[in-house]
Amino acid sequence: MSDLTHDRAFLAEETRRYHHFITLALWLAVITGAEIVLIFLPVPMAVVLSVLILLSVGKFFAVTLWFMHLIYDKRLLFWIFLSALVLALATFTALIALLNPAAVDTKWFS
Repeated sequence: MSDLTHDRAFLAEETRRYHHFITLALWLAVITGAEIVLIFLPVPMAVVLSVLILLSVGKFFAVTLWFMHLIYDKRLLFWIFLSALVLALATFTALIALLNPAAVDTKWFS
């Protein structure tokens, strides 16, 4: 394979990736607009929060997979990232539960 053919194939792949990034950015803008509109709709707060959480999780994974280039890496790297994310969320949840003001005995501080 000549260098010219290799350069053309590389350029075609980079152009395809560039268009994916632009398309993803446009979709993220549309989803953000939908989130803003959703806030002002007369629907129950539980529905609003549920939909906002789902949209936020979808946007998070879209950004991490494409903009952090995890979509182009080996799947093992994605699973390592996901396991570290789960571990961080579990640690955060445990700390919130441990530091709950209702669970802290304040008689020693008075």
